[in-house]
Amino acid sequence: MPKTNPDITEESGFDRAAGAIPMAIDLIRKDHLLDDYNFTFITKFAECQDEKAAGSTVELITINMVDALIGPTCSSAAIHSGIITAYYNIPTYLWGMVASHQLADTSRYLSTVRLTADSAELAEAFVAFMNKFGFDRFAFMYILRGQQKCKYIGDDLKGVIENTTLSDVSMTYSHQMENSSAEVISKTMEAAVKRARIFALCFANDVDRRNFFLAIYDMGLHTDEYLYVMLDTRGFGFGQRAKSKEFMDATGTVPLYIDQSEKPDGRDQDAMAAARMAVSIDFDATTSVGNISDFNKKVIERIRGWPFYCTECNSSDVAATYARYLHDAMYLYALALNRTITKNPLNIRNGRAIAQNSNVTFQGASGEVIFNKERQREAVFVVMGLNGTNSVVKFSTLKRNQTGNMTYYPESREKRIWDTRAGKKPRAVPLCGFDGNSCPEDPIRSPWVIGAVATGCVFAVITVFTSIYICWHKAGSESSRSLASSTMSVATKLTIETELESEFFTLYYLSGEPVVASKHHIRLNLDKNDHADMRKLRSLDHSNLNKFLGLCLDAEDCMYMSIWKYCSRRSLQDVFLRESITMDSFVMCSLMRDILQGLNYIHNSFLEHHGHLTSSNCLVDDRWQVKLSDYGLEGLRKADRLSHKKLLWRAPELLRDESVFGTKAGDVYSFAIICSEIMSRKPAYDLDSRPETEEEIVYLVKRGGSTLCRPSISNMAEFNPAFVHLVRDCWSENVRERPTVEQVIKLMKSIVPKSNVNLMDHVFRMMESYADSLEQEVQARVRELESEKRKSDLLLYRMMPKQIAEKLKMGSSVEPETFESVTVFFSDVVSFTTLASRCTPLQVVDLLNRLYTNFDQIIDNHDVYKVETIGDGYLCVSGLPHRNGDRHVMEIADMSLEFIASLQGFRIPHIPSQTVQIRVGMHTGSVVAGVVGLTMPRYCLFGDTVNTASRMESNSKPNRIHMSGQARVAIQRFPGYTTESRGDVIIKGKGVMETFWLVGRQSSLKEELRSEART
Repeated sequence: MPKTNPDITEESGFDRAAGAIPMAIDLIRKDHLLDDYNFTFITKFAECQDEKAAGSTVELITINMVDALIGPTCSSAAIHSGIITAYYNIPTYLWGMVASHQLADTSRYLSTVRLTADSAELAEAFVAFMNKFGFDRFAFMYILRGQQKCKYIGDDLKGVIENTTLSDVSMTYSHQMENSSAEVISKTMEAAVKRARIFALCFANDVDRRNFFLAIYDMGLHTDEYLYVMLDTRGFGFGQRAKSKEFMDATGTVPLYIDQSEKPDGRDQDAMAAARMAVSIDFDATTSVGNISDFNKKVIERIRGWPFYCTECNSSDVAATYARYLHDAMYLYALALNRTITKNPLNIRNGRAIAQNSNVTFQGASGEVIFNKERQREAVFVVMGLNGTNSVVKFSTLKRNQTGNMTYYPESREKRIWDTRAGKKPRAVPLCGFDGNSCPEDPIRSPWVIGAVATGCVFAVITVFTSIYICWHKAGSESSRSLASSTMSVATKLTIETELESEFFTLYYLSGEPVVASKHHIRLNLDKNDHADMRKLRSLDHSNLNKFLGLCLDAEDCMYMSIWKYCSRRSLQDVFLRESITMDSFVMCSLMRDILQGLNYIHNSFLEHHGHLTSSNCLVDDRWQVKLSDYGLEGLRKADRLSHKKLLWRAPELLRDESVFGTKAGDVYSFAIICSEIMSRKPAYDLDSRPETEEEIVYLVKRGGSTLCRPSISNMAEFNPAFVHLVRDCWSENVRERPTVEQVIKLMKSIVPKSNVNLMDHVFRMMESYADSLEQEVQARVRELESEKRKSDLLLYRMMPKQIAEKLKMGSSVEPETFESVTVFFSDVVSFTTLASRCTPLQVVDLLNRLYTNFDQIIDNHDVYKVETIGDGYLCVSGLPHRNGDRHVMEIADMSLEFIASLQGFRIPHIPSQTVQIRVGMHTGSVVAGVVGLTMPRYCLFGDTVNTASRMESNSKPNRIHMSGQARVAIQRFPGYTTESRGDVIIKGKGVMETFWLVGRQSSLKEELRSEART
């Protein structure tokens, strides 16, 4: 991260951004992603310099042994670092100003994942904007700062323009401005206006951008003849980063024309007048974290605590621009690592595996984070600007469509994009040309012609409305006369008996067969056309349509009832709630295919659409075949008052325009909602696990916006990811982006090939396989139990001797036992307090863990029992609980010599120049051993032998083995060991004792002595 570079600290500096890390850790803990893991952070300040970034990357990987890298925050530094991390296969998560399209090459940057937008995608979004409004040429101007972001945007913009398959847009002028002084900008604009009227601008500095607006205001270039398009990836839109709490709003930004300096120049109105002629195309960083300013405030506060403890940080009270992206980078790493180690715990540092598991979707602090298979964040850009009242509004969205092309999607405010210029769209080329000499001749404008046309239009309108009124009045009269005969005659043809009744339907028997009567609480005048439609409705016949039998009038309640065939398994909703059968992907896809076939038949019939498709009118018969019901009868259904629960399946455009009953695209949207129910096996939107009510969900869907309210279909592992994307396409906010039913059927065939086995046979096979697999599952559980028992036994044997552990497992009491002759070993680390003062607590733990792991491996080669470790102290004994004759002194002696020899190659990772030395003491004598305590019982040693061995250690020297006289006598029974007298030593609690140094042994006798001793 940068720390001192003034050009980039406001964007991604350590002081202003690192506080997002502990906030992400809080969320990781809350979501239980990595509960059994601790995090240690090592910070390198590369300042976005290539050589520092490369060197720091190598140090972090080879010396600090990091598991992942977060950063660098600039494109050039990230390019160099990414190559190194790919070589070492370490996962790297990029955030900040890393817009270069080079980083999108996943074949080169194998372990790199980027959280920010790609400048090439920004360029494609700009070209899509130009195409939308028919602009064919533009000029590009930019100012470079320390992070060189605008250079990469310019390079990628040229690359996209040169791709003639995308557009005929051309860049007629390009210029890098040295600074934002009025003189430099004026000189540049004088040259640019001779070649363009549309200007693409890139300013990494908010002050530069405001200075540009003041300069064009002074030059008089802020008229409706000019359009200025600001390109950025920071997510500020038509705003700028607030530099203090004084200016900050809930979004953490202020309008871009505001002067935030300590001594404002008073020209905000001039800057705003020029900004009215501009729009911005920026990354959509709309977020669900709530108040962004509160988030930024917490970032500033958390830098002073764990893990950075930077109490001197932050003279500023405003967080860095990309702090939210750092938060999401850390959280994404945890998500990917969780998925990776769940599949294979050995891949905890496998950068490629972790990067491949980063193709997830979540609501992040930087907006909705969606990654595709290429580990690229799916960028969504927004076009923003000022409206007629000088309020900042979003005009449109730019994102990739189903075919992968960047597409312009207008908002409801899109038509107001030219409000600040009296609704006049600017021209890419002036009417009279850039030199003013190419004006076309004025057309003849005759007031007589205009008057004649206006008169004709008025006359035509009056004639049409008169004809409509006459026809309507006549039809109404005929309908009133025929109401009694037509409706009542239909009703008298039905001989039915009631069995079950609710507010919306009644179950009857018609000719001995059960039928369902759907209630319509309204009386309408049915005309001949309605009767004809019902006759055609009865003629509809398809295996995936529930048969419409007719319409009757309930004389008692004075309401219509439509009569339909009865399906024994009732609706899909009832299947989800009541059926106990396990539904695999084959069953679910079969249900979806049936719905599509029924919809396709309706769309190709005279009905053209269903209009009211929900999971409650997708009925399931006894053969598990889905049949669509409640289609047609549009006149009756328009008058039905739908509850908010029924509206959960309705498309947003139909919620906004209640005059439209239904459309084909609306049916596709409803199908997608039903698919989410089938895939999740839960009701629509799973309201039990959401904070919103049905009414609030309907409101959010109707409102739309950049963050859409849709059911959750994440983590659907049993479905092809392509199918999940297909469902998302079906509920797209943009009607034109949704596929047709025929297209969905074709795509499903390619994604989920149809099997030759029918659904009924498959269900029976599932039941048979379930019975067969039940026994196998029991056996597998038994094997798992045995495996877990072995693991617990192994853990118990590491805590205390196997003989003692077996007695405790059997419930037997462990009596204290006397051992006549054992050898006790003590050691500690020399100058451990001084060494620990140079380390963090986590580094101390890591040091001792590495040291004792080394010792434990040596112990495994000897008949020695490790009693305990206390801090840097190490206690071992040989000769118990398994008695080994006199061999115990030889085992301890050999182990001690190997301990000291192993330290020659031992190094501390964070202090490689520092060596580790130990003091060793050993004594031979008798001890008493037994288990102490009920909670966390421990196998302990008691007796003067333990105390004497401890005194030998405390009076020893670095890397020397201090032994008592008794131990020396015992070791002399085995030839090959060299000892030397230390002389008389005053031992605390013992007085004067003659002690000895164990110097070494003859290695050639080692195995021979061991073999004889064991024999």
